[in-house]
Amino acid sequence: MKKSVLFFLFLISSTFYSQEKVYFTEDFKELPTAEKAVYYSTYEELEKGTQRTTYFIDGTKRNSDFFSNYRKRVKEGSSIEWHKNGNKARDLFYIKNKIEGVSNSYYENGQIKRTEHFKNGLFVSGKCFDENGSEIAYFPYQKDPEFPGGIKLFYVYVAKNFKAPNSGQGQIVIGFSVELDGTLNHFEVIKSINKEMDLAAIKVLVNGPKWTPGQIDGKDAVVKLKIPITIKYN
Repeated sequence: MKKSVLFFLFLISSTFYSQEKVYFTEDFKELPTAEKAVYYSTYEELEKGTQRTTYFIDGTKRNSDFFSNYRKRVKEGSSIEWHKNGNKARDLFYIKNKIEGVSNSYYENGQIKRTEHFKNGLFVSGKCFDENGSEIAYFPYQKDPEFPGGIKLFYVYVAKNFKAPNSGQGQIVIGFSVELDGTLNHFEVIKSINKEMDLAAIKVLVNGPKWTPGQIDGKDAVVKLKIPITIKYN
């Protein structure tokens, strides 16, 4: 009887801590197999949440994050990124999905690149350095993409060009990525009015001018955004 109980407990433990590989493209689209994959992630279910570790396809670590609620993507505790050569690229600390305390970034040679202080998710202060360790002018780690002229002109553009296919009213929230050339891609309806209105909103975005691409750590990067469009009639 004791052997049966122990064996049963061992099976529970093995399942609870089992890991599964999920494969991704360079822009983190999920793939069914390792073929054409650039990264893969493993997920370990722990007592207080989920540990996700992502690797380059050769098995070198890329980043590691702990989620207190993975379904809602709530990060908690230490978050670390690595360069392809294995040196640390960035370290952060999260409390309820908000960056807290000191965050550091590093060059591939291990030299400090930037150090920043956050409180309750908000940037407080920071410094940037060159590869020799000399301080340089500060620039933010992430710069969001921008519609030509800014967000106010974006909504002016939408108001002039949106053609309502029906009388639906409310708010549509569209998610999309801004590519390196400023074009928009990978549209997702996060909040819907109805299918026809949603498609009309996406059409306005597709036919609009190119955006200024976003930047990550001073380099142009594909950045995901979500934007609300409110439809109402007087």
